[in-house]
Amino acid sequence: MRRPAPLSIRVRLTVIFVVAIAVILSFTGLALNDLVHRALVNQATNQVDAVMQQTQERFALASKPITKRLTLSNVGDVVVQVTNRSGNRVLAASAAIAGAPVLATARLNAALPSGLAVHYVRDQYTKPYLDVLSSGQAALIATPEGIGLVYAFLYNAPIAHSEGTLLLSLGVSFPLLLVLSGAIIWLGLGLALAPVESIRRRVDQIAARDLSERVPVIGGDDEIARLSRTVNAMLARLESASRFQQEFVSNASHELRSPLTTLLATTQRAAADPERADWAGVADTVVREGRRLDALISRLFWLARSDEDRVEVHPVEVDLDDLLFDEASRVRAMTDLTVDTSMVQPTRVIGDETMLRHMVRNVVDNALRYTQAELRLAVRAEGDEAVVTVADDGEGVDLATSDRLFERFTRADSARSRDRGGTGLGLAIVAEIARRHGGSARFVAGGRGATVELRVRRDGVTLAPGDPPTP
Repeated sequence: MRRPAPLSIRVRLTVIFVVAIAVILSFTGLALNDLVHRALVNQATNQVDAVMQQTQERFALASKPITKRLTLSNVGDVVVQVTNRSGNRVLAASAAIAGAPVLATARLNAALPSGLAVHYVRDQYTKPYLDVLSSGQAALIATPEGIGLVYAFLYNAPIAHSEGTLLLSLGVSFPLLLVLSGAIIWLGLGLALAPVESIRRRVDQIAARDLSERVPVIGGDDEIARLSRTVNAMLARLESASRFQQEFVSNASHELRSPLTTLLATTQRAAADPERADWAGVADTVVREGRRLDALISRLFWLARSDEDRVEVHPVEVDLDDLLFDEASRVRAMTDLTVDTSMVQPTRVIGDETMLRHMVRNVVDNALRYTQAELRLAVRAEGDEAVVTVADDGEGVDLATSDRLFERFTRADSARSRDRGGTGLGLAIVAEIARRHGGSARFVAGGRGATVELRVRRDGVTLAPGDPPTP
């Protein structure tokens, strides 16, 4: 079964706000109705004593015997009924209960201020009246026929009418308020979210066309403006990553094609005339180009994992002087070059030993391609950093543009470096390993030839994620 599409933020927020307003209005209406009810009851209760006093004063002035029931005017929300002392005959009553039988009788109760307690007469005749009366009070009254009883009741009909009018008003106004509030919220959210939708459409267009375009920044420093700047920063990173990826793939394809072309050409030429082919030379070429392919693929793989931060670092104590002495021994064993290690000082750092060893080897291998007679290695402690220098006596590099040599697939002389076995990735790996150890890599002035200076932190506190590269 297909799930329904989720509601938009505008719809969801509108519903949430309208429901919240409805709850608030409901509680407000209930509270208001209760307050009005209490106010009406309190007002009527306060009138009881005054009405009873007025009734007593009226009967005190009467001199003729009461031959028929008197009808008294309603006073506010209070009605009265006057009976004889025995409580079996109604002498007078308010107009609202003029036809009612005796509704209550009085009993002595010392706990009450008047000393009289109201006892309702509940039967089929009084029920219609008692249903709309409450809070009865009783008092003695002087009548032309002697002492009688006056009962004052709260007449609920006016109170109920007032409450009904209030509830009707609330019942009509609350839905109108909800509709009005919903419309205002809907329009307000539409205005507030319009820039966001504009940014979304713009980003959608940019993603489909050209990542070099940007979202216009509207406003000062509000949330929309900050969102626009953040989106532009993201687009800049995406553009850079896309350009880098395209260049990386293009360069990698070119670098891989070169040894493959050499392998294919060599083997095809030998296969065309196997009797006259120099198979020893073919084997040397295949081994050399195969090793070059292996080194290139290994370095590409390490750089790809490094870009994703999926590699791990294993920090231990590493003696950089030992690494340089090991490299010096390796170079002496495989070449006739002179290796100067007189400036190698005991220097210990916290880092990944395999990565640091590979960093040093890459720099040494790069220098060997240009060294004519002497290779100079040095390491020293300088404050919180360890400084490694590797210098050759070749043609040197242009320091003004030397930083580019630490970029991927960049060579000082592309054709010559490729002929000498370079991939254009060795120094890029060196710079990445140095960065992961809180340091840097650069070419510095050092006399004849080129001098590479590597700096790494000795305490390892800024050690970034990394992975031992494949040698």
